[in-house]
Parts: sequence; C-alpha cells; structure tokens
Amino acid sequence: MRVYSARKSRRASRATWAVALPAALTMSAGAVTAQESGYQGLEEVIVTARKREESVQNTPVSMVAVDAKGLKDRSIDTFGRLGEIAPNIEINGGIPNGGGSATQIFIRGIGQDDYSFPNEPGVGLYIDDVYVSRSAAADFGFMDVERIEILRGPQGTLYGRNTIGGAVKVVTKKPTGSNSGELGVTVGRYNRADIYANYDFALSPDVAMKAAVATFNRDGLGTNLIGQDLGEDDELDARVGLRWNVTDTTEVLLSADYMRQEQAGPAGSMVRFDPLDPTTDFLINGLLAAPVAAAYNLQSPADVYGSAYVRTLDDCDKCVYNSGGTVETRDDAEIFGASLTVNTAWGDVDMKSITAVRDYDIDIRRDSEHTPFDIVQVDNPETFTQLTQEFQWSGSLANGKLDYVVGAFGLLEDGDSELYAPLLSGLYAAVGADLTAFIETEYDAFSVAAYAEATYALSDKLAITFGGRLTHDDKEYVYGLSRPESGAVPLPPETLSESWTEFLPKLGIEYQLEDDLLLFANASSGYKAGGYNSRALSGIAPKAFDPEYVDVYELGFKSTLANNTFILNGALFYNDYTDIQLLAVLDLGGGNVETVIENAGEATIIGGELEFQWAPTAALNFSGGVGFLNAEYDEVGASAASAGILDSNELINAPEISANLAAEYRLYLPMGEIALRTDLVYRDEQYRDAVNTPELKADAYTLWNGRVTWSSPDERWEVAGFVTNITDEIFVTNGVSVLGLGYVEAYYSRPREWGLSLTMNFGD
Repeated sequence: MRVYSARKSRRASRATWAVALPAALTMSAGAVTAQESGYQGLEEVIVTARKREESVQNTPVSMVAVDAKGLKDRSIDTFGRLGEIAPNIEINGGIPNGGGSATQIFIRGIGQDDYSFPNEPGVGLYIDDVYVSRSAAADFGFMDVERIEILRGPQGTLYGRNTIGGAVKVVTKKPTGSNSGELGVTVGRYNRADIYANYDFALSPDVAMKAAVATFNRDGLGTNLIGQDLGEDDELDARVGLRWNVTDTTEVLLSADYMRQEQAGPAGSMVRFDPLDPTTDFLINGLLAAPVAAAYNLQSPADVYGSAYVRTLDDCDKCVYNSGGTVETRDDAEIFGASLTVNTAWGDVDMKSITAVRDYDIDIRRDSEHTPFDIVQVDNPETFTQLTQEFQWSGSLANGKLDYVVGAFGLLEDGDSELYAPLLSGLYAAVGADLTAFIETEYDAFSVAAYAEATYALSDKLAITFGGRLTHDDKEYVYGLSRPESGAVPLPPETLSESWTEFLPKLGIEYQLEDDLLLFANASSGYKAGGYNSRALSGIAPKAFDPEYVDVYELGFKSTLANNTFILNGALFYNDYTDIQLLAVLDLGGGNVETVIENAGEATIIGGELEFQWAPTAALNFSGGVGFLNAEYDEVGASAASAGILDSNELINAPEISANLAAEYRLYLPMGEIALRTDLVYRDEQYRDAVNTPELKADAYTLWNGRVTWSSPDERWEVAGFVTNITDEIFVTNGVSVLGLGYVEAYYSRPREWGLSLTMNFGD
C-alpha cells in the first residue's frame, strides 16, 4: 500500500460487472462481453468493511455491497429504496417525525424509532468514511456513487458508538483525471424529470478534479383540502472532488457536497379515530368543529372529526395519499458537507487523516391529524453542525502474520431547534384555553474514542481477530417551553447535562477450511448513547433516557463453488438487546399527551441469512437470499408498559421472513448489448411503531420490478426503460399513534411507477 492512486485505479478497472448481492457480495451486473474469450466466472470484489482493502469473500463480516451499476440495474435512485437489495435490512425514507430528508434504517431488527432533535441513529451512516450523526440529513440522491456497503450487526470497534444495528458506508467516485464525463436524463410517471451530469478532468499530471450535479423533480401522490400537491419533490444535488498525488506515498483528497430539497410535505392520512373522553369530545366537536365547518362549508355533527376523514387501504386504496388537512405543509432541507482526507505511508505504516464538517438546516410544517379542524399542527425548523476528526494507522507486523488498525476519533456537535405546536388552537376564543406549545432547544455534544483491531494468523488457515473501542460522550441540552397565546412560561430554560463512557470489545475467529470456503465466528458489543426527550409539550420537564446496548454472537460462512460461478454465503446470529430506546406516546388525560423516548426493556433477537449468486455463463446471472428474524421482548419496564409497549409486542421493522430474488440475461448483438432484468422483494408482516398499533401494521407484501437496458457497442450510449412496483402494492411505511388526541396517522409506499432514461458518456 504505497501508491494509493495507482492501486485504486487498478482495482476500479478490474470490476466490470457488479450487482449487489445479498450475502456480502458486490458483483457486476454486466457479464463478460461477447468479444472476450473464455468466461472466468465471478470477479473478485474489493471492500473496506474492516478499514482495509480486501476481497469481500475473504472478509469475515456479514455484509452486502452494491456498486453504481448495481443500483442503476435495480432502478434504485433514493436511499429509501436501498433496503430492497438484501434480507434483514429495512430502510424507509421521508419519516414524518424527521422530515423528507430523514431516513429510517433498521438492520436485523435494530435501528432508530424517533428522528426528532437531538436523537441519534441506531445504524451508523458514513459518506467517504465521514460519520453522519443526524438521520434527518441522510436521504440523498445516489449521485456519483462508486459503491455502498451495508455491514450487519454492531460495528462498535471500528465505526463507533451508534452502530448498534450495523453501518452503511457510501463510497463516492474519486477524481481520476480521465477527461471524461456523463450526462443522463430520466423521465417518468408523476411528471418525473431528472437530469444528471459529471465531468472528470486533469488539472496537472498529479492533480485531478471531478464535478457532478443532479436535479430530481416529481409531482406528489395526493392533495389536501386546499389543493396542495403532497409529496411533490424538487431537489438539487452537487458534489465536487479534488485529488492531489503529492508524492508517490502521499495522496490528498478534498471533497464537498450540497443538497437542497423542497417538498410539499409527505402524502399521508388519518387512519383511525377513537372517541375521546366526554370533556375533550365536547370541546373538539361542540366548540371547535362548528366554526371550522362554517369556514369550509362542512357538516359538523358530533362525529365529523373522526369518521369523515379516516382513510384506509380497505376504504379506498389510493385515497390514503390524500389528506383532509387545510394547513399548507412544507418539508425543506439544505445540507452541506466538506472533508479533507490525507493518505500517506511512513515506512511500514499507512496513515489516514479525515477532517470533516457537515451542516444541515431543515424546516418542517405538518398538519398531523389530517383534518380541517385545528387539532394538531407542527412547525419545526432545525439547524445542526458537526465537526469530526479521525486518525488511522494500519499495517502488518510479525512477518505479515498480524494485520492491525489503530485509530482515534473526535466529534463536536452543535444545534438548535424550535417546535411550535398549536394543540386544539380552535378553542382559544371559545374557552380561553391555551395548549399551544413553543419549545426552544439547544444541543451540544462532545465525543472522543480510541480504538484498535488486529487479526493474527495462527496458521495458514486459522486466524483470530481481537479489538476494542473506548468511547466517551458528553451531552448538554437546553430546553425551554412557553405558551405564546397566554404568555405563560411553564418551563423556563433549563440546562441538562450527562456523560457516558463505554468500552466495546470484539473477538472473532476465521478458518479457511478450503481455498473456496471461509468459516467465521464473531462476538461483539454495540452501544447507543442516551439523550433527552425534545417533545415535552405538557409542561412536564423533559425526561432523559439511558443508553441502549446489544451483545451479538454470530456464526457464518462464505463459499465460492463451481469454478467460481456460484457463491453461497450465510450467517446465524443471537442478539441480547437491552435498555431499548423506543418512541411512545403517554396519555396524561384530558387531551394531554406526551411523546417520549422510553427505555422499553430487553429483547432477544435470533435470526440468520442465506444468500447466493450464480452466473453459469457470462450472459446469465441469478442472485437471491432469504432472512429470518425472531424478535421478542423479554421484559418491559413499567413506564413503557403504561405507554402501551407490552412484552407480547413485536419489535418494530422486524419482519419474520424477508427475501430477494433477481434474474438477468444479456444479449450480445451487433447493434449493442441488451440486458433484461427482474427483481422480486418479499417482506413479511411487520409493525411500524412500538405499541403495535393495528393501523400501523404493514401486511406482507411482494415488490416486483423490471428493467430493459440497451448499450451501444462503444458503450457511449445507454437507453433503459423500467417499472417499479409492477403489481402496485401499497403498504404502510411509517406512522404515528396519538391516541391521547384520538387519532393515528399513516404514510404509505409509492405506487407503480415507470420511467425512461438516456445516458451519454463522452470524452477520452
């Protein structure tokens, strides 16, 4: 590992056809061309799951990887659809509690339920090895991506405190100085119109630069009563990178990215209404409904609030995308990031320094109960900045028998949030009530860690891995609540602080039984820091919650068979999950509710994955996998039980069975190459909230996607037609239960969509 640029260029040119493969494998979706003599089977794939470059089949980690070609072949262009590539991975974009840019990631039943400020994710997200601390800044278009690696299970040793469920690594394309570029256009249903362009060029023999820009635009899926197009999306992405080969042993990478997203709020609906207690029911229906009904020429019987605006899939299918609300919603985000990476070699030691800043500014406005009556509205602007610094040292000792990585990590976070929530605002004039909440919060955090991991070869076949990470977190939270309508200040600004120190160990054994069969076993721990509830609307002081923990034991294998044409990988795991942080809504009576994070208790998660890739010829490729999860609570605390989280409940986003199956066939013709591909994605029934609200249960579903691609003989032109969700399956993706105010709101998957894309490659 002396000359970084040369090595990376060689490895980049090696992979000619890559498809994301469930099973810890990235392979190319393109087969060997007809002009090539002799099919050699599946190509070696290089990943960096252990912070060093190595073949995916030699990496004793349960993972899945997909390159840019694999994403395109699956017609995946948003983070929210990334969960379709493999079993035991659930990813939903556009979470109502976190905004359209928020992404909900669960791996093997572990993730993050709430996305409000300042809660942290349960699966670590990394962009070019830069940690992204907020889920609200995670959903971005897949522009200029080289590959994505998804690591299953806690990655606390090498990746940090909040990788309790796993880690997602996004690796972008680096400048090569190729003096070439790409221009692409995609059009489709809902007036989709996307434009993408990039150009890679040399500034000098040692300096290369690359710039990319993309716009993503589409109409919404539904409307509200004032005619607003809900779910409409206008997004601009830009990325620029510079690579400087300072010497033969030193490389400097500078990159910056920007995203501006403007949405008209998600398309959702109220799916349940429960009669409230007599006092609250009278206030809502008797005093509030009448003036609102008069304003919008509506009927106002006592039950109009509930019955007239409940929309479920059983009622009218696609009408669930329509809201009965009259508030003009918005879901805007502006995100910026920059990083400086230095790779250098000092003798036998390779050193990496990563310095980065990320900043986001979001503005969310929602009519959360989806009725024309002024029951619950939310205005929530947030700003957040993070600074990170990481140092890594790696190399080999003992005549190459010991490979090691040693590192140090530091993070500073600073943010502020405003939450304006008019509750039952239509009652002010009638009874003088003032339930409006205006919350101002400030958040500061400091985190440092030191880590080390080493693999020692006991023999040619047997190796042991041992490692650990010592991490320390300090958090300070300033919270103030006012009632602007009355001027009351029930909770003056209060500063809360807490700190946690944890050591996360890892032990692994790998045995190369045969040249094409690797056996491995891992024992590791994960930890997610505690925090503070940010939605104390009732006048009760915000409640802190504790860290959560998981201990994982895993057995797995990776095999390459049939002359390198068939790969079969699998893993079994046992998770001991404690102090689980889950979102719950406490009913305080009289229409007062409190949405809080609770340490719900303990759970055991047992499961596994079995995945394959088979390419019997250069033109034919099959891949698939199946995952199993048995996720059950062992114990639930009293406070969680009072919020409706019972020990008989199922863990959220944890389908018992998940499966994927894909087939691709390539035709090599004089006029070019034609690729035919189909993908099936199956997910068993699962709940979207910890309380297991029936209306927030996603029934079992199967997604069927298809794509046809033509590539010119010189590979300069590509035309593709695609259809996603061919059978038009509609299912719940997320939602919120607020039964203290009498309703449940839900959000749904996107319906059938089709499109046509044209790509042109130009330059040297």
